[in-house]
Amino acid sequence: MGFGFCLALFSSFGQTFYVALFNGVLNDELGLSSSELGTLYGGATFGSAILLMWIGKLIDAWDLRTFTIFTFVILAAACLMFANATGPLTLMLAMLGLRLGGQGLMSHTALTSMSRYFENERSLAVSISNMGFAAGVAVFPVIGALVIATYGWRGIWAGSAVVILFVLLPWALFLLRGHVTRHAKYIERQSAPLDSNSPPRSIGWTRSQVLRDKRFYLLLPIMMSLPFVATGIQFHQILLVEEKGWVLATFASGYFVAAIFNVVGGLSVGSLVTRLGGINRIVPWFMTPLCVSMMLLISFDTPVIIWVYMITNGLNGGMFGVVSNVLWAELYGTQNLGAIRSLITSTTIFAAALAPAVMGWLLDSGWTMRLIASVSLVYTLIAMVIAARVKIANKPPPTP
Repeated sequence: MGFGFCLALFSSFGQTFYVALFNGVLNDELGLSSSELGTLYGGATFGSAILLMWIGKLIDAWDLRTFTIFTFVILAAACLMFANATGPLTLMLAMLGLRLGGQGLMSHTALTSMSRYFENERSLAVSISNMGFAAGVAVFPVIGALVIATYGWRGIWAGSAVVILFVLLPWALFLLRGHVTRHAKYIERQSAPLDSNSPPRSIGWTRSQVLRDKRFYLLLPIMMSLPFVATGIQFHQILLVEEKGWVLATFASGYFVAAIFNVVGGLSVGSLVTRLGGINRIVPWFMTPLCVSMMLLISFDTPVIIWVYMITNGLNGGMFGVVSNVLWAELYGTQNLGAIRSLITSTTIFAAALAPAVMGWLLDSGWTMRLIASVSLVYTLIAMVIAARVKIANKPPPTP
């Protein structure tokens, strides 16, 4: 679990909230406008999603330690390239590496390993790992803002490459000590013959079999709702603040509250899933906080709701992190979980990357944030109704 927490934390090197800290210096030194930076970043995000779909499945075939080294090397190389970026091409390649190695593969490695090697306590292990993401939100922007004035943005990224390879990677491998025995026990559990006294064991689906399963498509709308809605509104938060008549500093300060309740939501739903013995009774109701947050934006303009809005978003973010990982393990087993999770993660990344552009187009067309929140609420409710029809249980995959 320490390994999962740390990799979730280290994913911050490629997360939007950290990379965006350097937009100002990139505007000044590389002569790039905000729209050009946004286009480069969006293209890098789409590219990382496509690559993750194919690279992510290697975690099923490679030793976890080898895959971890591979991930850290990609991230360190991206940091070094970012430090030496001289124009749009090198900057986009650096962003591609940061999004793939940080936001993509670090997260993928952390959560896939938790879902694979924990069985009875899977949801709790995933929820503890997810705390690493909240810790990153709380820590990385502060550190970045403090050191950029002293070392400069190029110095920060060059130093990050050194720290990633020579400090963070050895630490991650240390946390994986005993993995040979751990993996051998996992293989033994998966290959042991079944009899009447055997504990229940999940049936492993392949990615191609998942793509032929109608349950996957019934669950996809609800699993895309939070990445799309939350990312889009966050990206256009300045317009939301202006429309509501709020103070931007007050709104921004609410993210610390959201980070706290992200941990609360993750631990709460993880404990609940463990007590219930599965996630079947949690889906689709875990999206209720998102519906509440949209109702708040539709109905109220008072600044007091900023805090309630941040609490509901934080809770839903933590719950989503647990449910979105445990769900696929319970549905499709863990033998090919890396390939399956990389498919799902790529889909959610596409949704998150598309949201700012779609909502931006709607806003330019005359839509208000209140109207966008209304449509988002209707979409989420429909997605919940559709997901309620799915029975979350592992069963044999379809025959070819």
